[in-house]
Amino acid sequence: MNTLLETQIANYAGIYQSMTSQEVIKSKQEPALTDSEKEVLLEAQKAWKEYSESSRGQVELKTITTADVPQIQQKIADILDSSEFAQLKQLLDSLDLPTSSFSFGFNVQIEFIIGFTATIGMAIGIGDSKGVAASEFLTIGITEGIDEGGLAGVQFGIWKNAPADLGGYSWSTEVDIGFAIEGGVAVSYTASGGVLGATLTIGGGEEDGVDEEESYTFILDSQENDGDGYLKPAFQPRKNNLLIISSVSCSDASNDDVGSDTDEVYFTFQADGDTLYHYPTYDRYSMQQGDTWNCGRSVWFDQSVVVHIYDEDNNIIGSDDEHLGDYTINISDLTLGQTKTYNSTKDYSSWDDNIGYAIHVKLVAKDVEN
Repeated sequence: MNTLLETQIANYAGIYQSMTSQEVIKSKQEPALTDSEKEVLLEAQKAWKEYSESSRGQVELKTITTADVPQIQQKIADILDSSEFAQLKQLLDSLDLPTSSFSFGFNVQIEFIIGFTATIGMAIGIGDSKGVAASEFLTIGITEGIDEGGLAGVQFGIWKNAPADLGGYSWSTEVDIGFAIEGGVAVSYTASGGVLGATLTIGGGEEDGVDEEESYTFILDSQENDGDGYLKPAFQPRKNNLLIISSVSCSDASNDDVGSDTDEVYFTFQADGDTLYHYPTYDRYSMQQGDTWNCGRSVWFDQSVVVHIYDEDNNIIGSDDEHLGDYTINISDLTLGQTKTYNSTKDYSSWDDNIGYAIHVKLVAKDVEN
């Protein structure tokens, strides 16, 4: 299998494996698809068949076997913009729905202590979310019987949530939609039994069916119309080296928030002085003393990456986001396959507050040929 892709996914598989699964109540709603959901999934099947059987599609799909997560995400966007998917996009635009999402992703199987299946995907807003929302996600589930791993089909989904709200645990069960379709159809629901949406899986053993399968979705990046007036950049161009900021740890949180010892943490990173990225793009992670955030943010770079950590303080009138830490990562500091810890170089001597944040960085690819 593609070693780089396996490494990127394994980081999230490890996080998922360490989680405690929620107690599940079987779906309270009858697992059935609406006419609109059926129409969307049928049109998605038609579009995929036309694309995957075209000479152009067959050539482009061969590149997926050697692609990493950002490259697969870019390929998904390219496929959705292809002429074969134009009719599907017209159908999605015509649907009169509340805040909803349509997703498309590639399924991958990896062996990481135990077998995992992953969907690397993109969700776009439809209904009331049309044109103002999108997200990139990675869904992890446990599977059995993996021989070699690798790409294992594609998945389309139609959801009742906005793209940025697709994260977290879900469970799915196979359904019969009443007529033949070239793939497996499943309904997904929450631990409390509320139906989230429906998926169509084409290829990769969909004939085996789905029997109350558990999964967890990580939102890698999301773009919402949050009043900023612009969409923050998310896609990174490929460079010579790839690292993962695997986690952020807090040994001492700030105490500036009124009545709170919790920081709402995000960080920015900039590779080689190029584009400045925010992570999470449109969200924050709550941290207190002793907490670790397994963020798993991959970064392409040539020589160096500069990282700044902040506490979002927009809830305090007249306050700017508090600067919690500065870090400079040089390629010369890193050893392939090993994790290095960076403590902040920021000078806190004038502060009344003791603040301690560290980032843990792993170099996963070096001198990659473009």
